[in-house]
Amino acid sequence: MDALKDTIGSNAFLDTGADILVGLCSLFEHHEVCKGLVDIYGPGYTDNILAKFLNADYICPKIGSCAHPEYLLDNLTQYEQQVLQDMPPIQPWPQVGNDTFFVLQVTDMHIDFFYQVGSEVDCNYPLCCRSGNGTAGYWGSRASCDSPPQTAIAFLEQIKTLPISFVVWTGDNPPHDVWAYEREKEMNVTKKLTQMFKDYLQVPIFPIIGNHDCFPMDFFQPGHEQILLGNLTELWGEWLGPEQIQQFSQNGYYSALEPTTGFRIIGLNNQLGDNMNGWLIPNNTDPAGMLAWLRGELYQAEANNEPVIILGHLPHGDKYVDSTWSRHFRTLVNRFQNTIRGQFFGHTHQDEFFVIHSLIPGADPAGVYFAAPSFGTYSNQNPSFRLYEYDVKTHHLVNIHQYRLPLYSANQNTESATFEEVFNFKDEYGMADMSPLSFSTLADQVLNDETVGQTFYANWLAQYPFEAKKCDKKCQKYLYCRLSNDVFNDVFACDEEAGFGLYVFGLLLESLQGQWEYLIE
Repeated sequence: MDALKDTIGSNAFLDTGADILVGLCSLFEHHEVCKGLVDIYGPGYTDNILAKFLNADYICPKIGSCAHPEYLLDNLTQYEQQVLQDMPPIQPWPQVGNDTFFVLQVTDMHIDFFYQVGSEVDCNYPLCCRSGNGTAGYWGSRASCDSPPQTAIAFLEQIKTLPISFVVWTGDNPPHDVWAYEREKEMNVTKKLTQMFKDYLQVPIFPIIGNHDCFPMDFFQPGHEQILLGNLTELWGEWLGPEQIQQFSQNGYYSALEPTTGFRIIGLNNQLGDNMNGWLIPNNTDPAGMLAWLRGELYQAEANNEPVIILGHLPHGDKYVDSTWSRHFRTLVNRFQNTIRGQFFGHTHQDEFFVIHSLIPGADPAGVYFAAPSFGTYSNQNPSFRLYEYDVKTHHLVNIHQYRLPLYSANQNTESATFEEVFNFKDEYGMADMSPLSFSTLADQVLNDETVGQTFYANWLAQYPFEAKKCDKKCQKYLYCRLSNDVFNDVFACDEEAGFGLYVFGLLLESLQGQWEYLIE
């Protein structure tokens, strides 16, 4: 086994493999893009695949050649029973009043400091609006382009006048030139944005890490990210406080009490459940013990009667989140659904939600994951942010107000730009309240009502009705399956046709990491 590992791990073998990958990729993409991707991500995947599948102690018991060491597979049913055994009665959704406060979320800013106004928007590269002559707008372009820094400044200028209690900033700051990522270059984007936030805002800010904030992208090695976390600790320390920043500095997650509203903010590091995180290939069983830690934090919040908002980047239900990880997380949400009052994510760039299935027979859905539309324009959309409106007395969600910068008109004026409130959920979708059951009902309407489906689809894309394509029955089914499931395997089971390509990709990623298992000495 060691000899095989040495052969496959030799420079000559790896160089040949890399050349083959670059050659295949170059059939579809520019050579420099392919070479950059292989150079950046190849070593991490190769080293970790070899560390797992050419490890004699791991392979020997798997093929039945030896009895030790022994690995015990994770038992989800047992975990659910253990976690739910002391679950209190589920509280009904309360009546809310008119006394409210607002929480602002901005996500996936993807600011490109190399953006050039008047450059090409269709450049035949993965990221455009950086060179050539074209139609790149002053405030951004709905194309394979990221948002320029002046749009971030306009956003901050506007929100400093809004009546917000605090801001949640849910990751992914650098642009999408992923084939040319460099650790210092990408960190400089977060440094510049952090300083902008500090210059313009006086309210509490709770930031978390996105997959693009890591180097390489998606790669986060538990217990060994001193450079990344050291930089972010220095940048965000004054926002989080000494105890929280100490916790954050270990593995990128934290828990903090927001004093003006009474919310406990739990900021997760979703790279610890990321299917594309190569560092999890050797061992993906609750990396860094974050889910165990989260359970303890939720117990403490429940005991202290503290309402909780959970922040994450990768939403459960997305193809990049390990399904086993998502099912464990679902169990915690079920147990603590009385305490959790909001779960805010990003990453997909779309305006969507994921209804969390109840593990209690006959009960309403246990919660909702909200994925906010991105500030960046990369997915052919308009820059967006949102306000969550909360009831002061109950700390339950009252409404969601979605803001958007209309690039089609904003780019006609280079002096200023104003994000407009384009809709709120209650009025747009005729919702009686923001309960999980109401969102489950909305998912059904997206499937069965053509008008609701088309309206939701345009908003899902962060586009205006005249910009969005027609959402046919297949489109409605695809949206429904995303909205009504909180685990990616379940999304595929709901709509195999629409999700087949994505499922194969997600299945490949999950197969590399494998099942959760525990080493028994």
